Amino acid sequence: MEKETDIFEVIASKDNLHIRFSSFLEYIDRVCKTVTQFLKPDQEALVPHLFAIHLVLREGLTNAVRHGNKNDPDKLVEFQLKIDKTKSIYLEIADQGEGFDWKKQQLARLPEDEDHGRGLPIMETYFTRYSYNQKGNHLYLEKKIS
Repeated sequence: MEKETDIFEVIASKDNLHIRFSSFLEYIDRVCKTVTQFLKPDQEALVPHLFAIHLVLREGLTNAVRHGNKNDPDKLVEFQLKIDKTKSIYLEIADQGEGFDWKKQQLARLPEDEDHGRGLPIMETYFTRYSYNQKGNHLYLEKKIS
């Protein structure tokens, strides 16, 4: 059975955006553009938060494609954004990889090298809270916007 290796699907409603895409780094820019368009009606209230949202989004998506799915185009990344216009913005990023021990990585605190280990400190700095599922392949993020 052959797998489709070029998927980019968007489902949007008033306060919810869901994107599913094949593990290509090139799609991350497309996701970010879609997020910007989705947030545009609320942009005035979100302006102070846009840098943080895009920074953490790019970090999480890059990790999902590169480390989680190991750039395998047959594996998908699922992204979801929910917004509570008066309180918080929520992001979820899930990959089909084996996961990782994020609690161990969190305790390490210092990046392993210039190209790895920055994700958790960035998330901690710019978002109110973050966590992963037990397996370590589903990231949950929350940012207070009020």
